[in-house]
Amino acid sequence: MKTLLYLGIFLFATSLLAQEQDINPKLYEKTWQDNETRYFNGFAVTKIFGHVFHAPAAYNFLPITAVAYKDLNQLNAELTKTAEENNWSDQQRDEEFKNLEKTAKGGELEIYLARGDEERANFKWFFVIIRGRDDKGKLWEKDLSYQAPEVPYDRGWWNYTTVKIPIELTPPFYVYFNDKQSQYLSDFKFLIETASGRKEGKRTD
Repeated sequence: MKTLLYLGIFLFATSLLAQEQDINPKLYEKTWQDNETRYFNGFAVTKIFGHVFHAPAAYNFLPITAVAYKDLNQLNAELTKTAEENNWSDQQRDEEFKNLEKTAKGGELEIYLARGDEERANFKWFFVIIRGRDDKGKLWEKDLSYQAPEVPYDRGWWNYTTVKIPIELTPPFYVYFNDKQSQYLSDFKFLIETASGRKEGKRTD
């Protein structure tokens, strides 16, 4: 009986971890289908393609590969709120804003992974490529660093990170999320657009 109680407490605690990190539930609610669009922070994100091996019975829940986007204005607004809540000095606030302007000119990506295998949910195996609206030529690339995944609850081993984009960038643009161990040239492709243009049925490219 105690074992079941401890297990229940453990699962409940781990399920709260995603909420504590302020992760948008749309990122991890279910597997993202090809050509499916989800809306985050005023932007439309469409998964163009992406596939990893899965057990048919778990297809709606695992694996998960999801991307969201925030622009620099939204990051500045979040930083302003943080500064106010923590009573930062004018000097500290100004330094943080200067750093954000330097490191995140193009905004920030949020990336969420869930895999059945612990090792495959480590970000060290992945890298990001950004291409412009014409989808021709690489604008920016970044190898992700080692980051051990969180213990599984109902979505398997999972991981979450944010990636600041240091180049000026305006939607629409494409995000390629690639696996270094994959046999494919590209593993996952997402299109980032303004939500207003997408909802009106207009492609912003």
